[in-house]
Amino acid sequence: MIGVAAKEADLPWVAEFFELFKTPWELAVGGKHYRVLLSADDQADTVDADLALVYGTKELSIDRRSRSVVGALVGPVDVRWRDETFPIYGRAASFSGQAYRGVLFAGTAAIDYRQTSGAAILHRIGYDLFEEVSYLLTRGQPRSHAETPTLELHIELIRQCLQESGVSYVEIPARPYKCAFVCCLTHDVDFFGIRRHTADRTLAGFAARGTVGTLVDVVRGRRPLDEAIRNWLAVLSLPLVLLGLARDFWQPFEDYARAEQGKSSTFFLIPFKGQAGVGPDGATRALRAAPYNIREIRTDIEASSGPRTEFAVHGIDAWRDADAGRAELKELAAVTGQQKPGIRMHWLYFSDHSPRQLEDAGFAYDSTCGYNDAVGYRAGTSQVFRLPGTQSFLELPLTIMDSALFYTDRMGLDRQEAMERCRGIVQHARRFGGALVIDWHERSLAPERQWGRCYQDLLNEVHAGVVWFATAGQAVDWFRWRRAIRFSLEEGSPHVHVEAPTPSPQLPAACLIVHRPVGRQIEAEETRFAGQSQTLRL
Repeated sequence: MIGVAAKEADLPWVAEFFELFKTPWELAVGGKHYRVLLSADDQADTVDADLALVYGTKELSIDRRSRSVVGALVGPVDVRWRDETFPIYGRAASFSGQAYRGVLFAGTAAIDYRQTSGAAILHRIGYDLFEEVSYLLTRGQPRSHAETPTLELHIELIRQCLQESGVSYVEIPARPYKCAFVCCLTHDVDFFGIRRHTADRTLAGFAARGTVGTLVDVVRGRRPLDEAIRNWLAVLSLPLVLLGLARDFWQPFEDYARAEQGKSSTFFLIPFKGQAGVGPDGATRALRAAPYNIREIRTDIEASSGPRTEFAVHGIDAWRDADAGRAELKELAAVTGQQKPGIRMHWLYFSDHSPRQLEDAGFAYDSTCGYNDAVGYRAGTSQVFRLPGTQSFLELPLTIMDSALFYTDRMGLDRQEAMERCRGIVQHARRFGGALVIDWHERSLAPERQWGRCYQDLLNEVHAGVVWFATAGQAVDWFRWRRAIRFSLEEGSPHVHVEAPTPSPQLPAACLIVHRPVGRQIEAEETRFAGQSQTLRL
C-alpha cells in the first residue's frame, strides 16, 4: 500500500494518476507507518516509511537536514533520466550539496537526490508530480514533445524507485492478459463516394492532385510509378464513375474490410450534410462542411455492420453545445440504434468545456485528444483517462493520424520516414501498454492519396506481437472495467485482495503482476484476472 500525502486541490489528479498506475494506495494517515510514502503536499517534515518519495519545488526541512541547497528552475525544462528524456512543464527545483545526487538532471543541474537513514530510503524529486499530471490531462503537450510518453515515464520512474528499493507491490498494467497492448483501427469518414462531387472544389482538387501533383511526386521520388499509374487511370475513369458505369473508388467500408482482414475497426460518421459548424475562434469555415450525412449511407452501414465494426459520431458542434451533441447522436441512433455511442470531433475541435458538454449530450467516450500536425501523446499517455469535470466520461487518446504524417503543410513525411516515427510509437506501446489508436481517413487507401502501403506496413509492425484489436468502444469498455477493480489489504498481512465485477464476454481478462525482490533481482509474477475476487501474496 502506498500512502499518498497531497494538496487538497490535487486530490482529483491523485485519484486519476492511480487509475493509470493501477496499484494499491490510500491517502496517508498521520502516525501510520507505510512501506512506501509518496509525499507531494510541500509539508514533508519527518516521514515514517521504508521508502519515501518526496516531490515538490519548495525547500523543505528535510532538504535543510540533508544540507541540500535548493535552486529554482523555470519550466518547461527537459529532464534527463538515464537513457530517457522527458519534459517538466511547471516549476522545478535543483539540488546541490552533500546529499547523494540521484538520477534526474536538467542540463548539469541535479533535480533529485537520495539519502538513506538506517533501513529507510528518501528519494527527493524536485517537481510537482500532480501538477504535471494535471497539465498533461488538461492542456496537453506541445507538438515539440508529442512523441514523448511523459506521463508513462512519470509512472515508470516510481516503478523503478520501488524495485530498486526492494519493495514488493502489485499492479494491473494497462493491457489485457497475455497481450502487449490494445490497438484501435479508426477511420474518420469526411467524404463518402466521389460520385457525390460534380464540378466542385473536391473533384477539382482530386483531378489536380491525381495528375500534375502525382507527376511532381514521381519526379521528387515520393511516389512509385505503379501508384502514379493508378492515379492517372482513376482520373481518366472519372466520367464513367460519375455516370455510375464504373465503381466509385471512395468506398471506405469495403476498402478497409479488405485491408484489415477481419480486424475490428471503428468508423466516425458525419451526422449532418453541409453543416460546417463553429470553430473555437467563433468562425465558420465552409471547407469543414461534409457532402454527405449518416442517413444517406444507411444501406452501406447496414451492409457493413457486424460484431467487429463500430459506428460512432464525427461531431460538428457537439464539442461546444450539448443540445447540438444530442441532435448529432440522434442521427446515428436513427440508423444504428446505438443510444450511447462514442464521438471524435471533426477537425479535432475541443475546449475546456467540451467534456461536460459531450457527457451531457449522452456520449460514452471521446477520441479527439490528439494532434492535427504531429503523432504521439498529447496527454502524455495512450491510456484511457477520465476527462476533468465529468462523472464517468472517458477519453481514448488519438495516437497516429495519416494526414498529420503525410500532408505537406503538416509533417510532410514520405513512407519510410512515416514508418520510422510510427515504429517508435509502437515500441512504446509494447513497453507501456495502453491503447494505440490509429486514424486512417476514409479515402486514404484509394486514389489519389494511396497511403495504403504505409497502412499495411503499420499493421504488420503492430501485428508482430500479441495485440488485442478492439473497436474504440470495446477498448474504452475494457479500461472502464479496469478502473472498477479495487484492492484491499489487511494490516500486517502479506496478502492483497483484488475484486471487480465480471467483465462482459467480449472483453479480455486483465493481468495482475506481483513484483517481488528475489536476491538482487525483481521477479514479476503474472496472473490472469477475470473479475470476482482473487487473493495474492506479496
